[in-house]
Amino acid sequence: MKREFNIALIGCGNWGKNIARNLYQVGSLACIYDKNTKLSQKLNHEYMLPTFGLNKIFEDQNINGIVIASPAITHKELAIQALKNDKDVFIEKPFCLSLTDAQKISELAKNRNRILMVGHLLNYHNAFIKMKELIKNGKIGVLQNIRANRLALGTIRSQESVVYDLSAHDISMILSITKELPIDVNVQSIQHHNDIGPDAISVKLSFLKGVTALINSDWMCPYKEHKFSAIGTKGSLIFDDTKNWSEKLIYNPSFVTVKNTIESLPIEKIKIQKNEPLKTELKEFIDCMYSRKSPLTDYKEAIRVQTVMDMIDKKI
Repeated sequence: MKREFNIALIGCGNWGKNIARNLYQVGSLACIYDKNTKLSQKLNHEYMLPTFGLNKIFEDQNINGIVIASPAITHKELAIQALKNDKDVFIEKPFCLSLTDAQKISELAKNRNRILMVGHLLNYHNAFIKMKELIKNGKIGVLQNIRANRLALGTIRSQESVVYDLSAHDISMILSITKELPIDVNVQSIQHHNDIGPDAISVKLSFLKGVTALINSDWMCPYKEHKFSAIGTKGSLIFDDTKNWSEKLIYNPSFVTVKNTIESLPIEKIKIQKNEPLKTELKEFIDCMYSRKSPLTDYKEAIRVQTVMDMIDKKI
């Protein structure tokens, strides 16, 4: 198989395995490293790849890029080492665990003229791409409010709060729509299982242009809900990633009139082309390695997301 680029993967947990599969399918997987050496050896054997240690990955001039999908607490040091060895770097979300670290990594990437991309996956989902297009074209009139619910009975992280694990997705999507940072943040949080930070949060973001956003993130919730909605003066768009592709994006033209009555109209399913967002995202990384252009979710976008997470942290 001809490789487009030689990309090493560091970290191969549940999500890392999906990254490995996609990099292999696009012909760019050079090797896999995980601190679990038996797992590394097993996966490299399955993909017929060599097993390298970390130093070898950083020093090998045939490796052009590195995808970091290890625990968030390791992102900073791995990214710095990769950038100092002139590798292009893709970091799975969360970028890192502090705004200061995010700024340090970004400055290094800029100074060394390296591609630095962060895995804010849902920006590459066709349903969200279509949603943004419809908002821009006035489908829902004037945007008033965004609501994001990311709830499930999921993994309780030991090194990061629910803000970094779940809210990062929705913050990235909200900023992609509003094109501005919030001017005010209000936070309610619940903490039962994690010494690092909250297990559940409710956040209100207020923006200068009048848009508000409500974020609910919870990894203790007994039911799963991944809904992202945009409400305007002419209806709403609802992106529900738990639905089948034919129902992932719907338009509800019902709205509140100027007389505070409800104008109820039939719901419309929005046709979208099915895609695997992770593959689209990794192809973007590879394309940017070739062209040297900035990715959609580059370090500047990542810094904006990290800034909002920092604002939330300070209110908890």
